[in-house]
Amino acid sequence: MFLAELEFYKKFSHNRSNSIAVSVAPLLPANSMILDFGCGNMCTSKAISNIVSDINIVGVDVIEDLNLNLNGNTNIQFKKYSGLSVPFEDHSFDAVLAASSLHHTHSPEFYLDEFKRLVKPGGKIILVEEMYVNKLDFLWIAWQDYVLNKMKKGVPIPLRFRSRNHYVAEFKKRGWDILIEKSLRPNFPYQHHYIFQLKNS
Repeated sequence: MFLAELEFYKKFSHNRSNSIAVSVAPLLPANSMILDFGCGNMCTSKAISNIVSDINIVGVDVIEDLNLNLNGNTNIQFKKYSGLSVPFEDHSFDAVLAASSLHHTHSPEFYLDEFKRLVKPGGKIILVEEMYVNKLDFLWIAWQDYVLNKMKKGVPIPLRFRSRNHYVAEFKKRGWDILIEKSLRPNFPYQHHYIFQLKNS
């Protein structure tokens, strides 16, 4: 666990978060309230807030990351929650961001339903997630995820990865329109992430 306190790990996390933020910031509406689901140390949220004007971000996670430091950012806040239903009222957010977090949950599908509940009609869901294409790919991304997350205390590692086709089918079930689909390989170890911008019905 001490490895996450070392400078090389902090730099790795910072660079990865910046890479994700640069890719997703243009997909988030300005002058809006955003939920950062599975926010970790909130480096991604902080980087986004430097790019998108007049944005407020609430991060939720099941642990308080040991590298969490909001540095007095008044437009960003953190809330720890139980890992079950997300503790906000229906239609509380203009957009939900879930960056490499759904595979850490007990059920990605449950949280897709939560995002639908939490986002306003016509709001956006931004999903950044490692999605496998075959069994070998699953083993590769699962191994990397396990090793990297064992460096931090308390991070759930259930390895609930899903395929791209599975996610697309789940989006369709919920009546979401896929507005944008692109890919990203943020920082070492460069595993492939899909980025989806979805519109809530």
